[in-house]
Amino acid sequence: MSDDLLKRIQADAVTALKAGDKDRVGVLRMVASDLKKAAIDTGVEFVTGEAALGVLRRAVKSRVDAADQYEKAGRPELAAKEKDEIVAIEAYLPKAASEDDVRVAARAVIAEKGLAGPKAMGAAMKETLARLGGTADGKVVSRVVGELLKG
Repeated sequence: MSDDLLKRIQADAVTALKAGDKDRVGVLRMVASDLKKAAIDTGVEFVTGEAALGVLRRAVKSRVDAADQYEKAGRPELAAKEKDEIVAIEAYLPKAASEDDVRVAARAVIAEKGLAGPKAMGAAMKETLARLGGTADGKVVSRVVGELLKG
């Protein structure tokens, strides 16, 4: 994936602009800008592969956090806007691993490495996340690994 992701996002922004979808245009332009900034920060022409997906995941995470804050502040209309942006960004991410996928990977890691007890949490999480190729939510992995190491 060279600049394919960036080109796809920019093309989708143009399509959304022509369709009059200002909210989608805004989020896609923001994500494109984040990808360009990441490329500049790392000194490469285009961020690719896992680095590009990391930029998208950070964008989703910041919007999830913002939506939570808006809901706590009693601003459901702003929370809904953030959730719409999350959906728009997630369209460019690979399908997230299900909890069952996480559980299978974590069991395999724990069995193969002979891990046990709470002290093994870090090693089990690191290896499980690596096996899932960054498609799993860290909170889900943490919870599942914690459950498996306890019992």
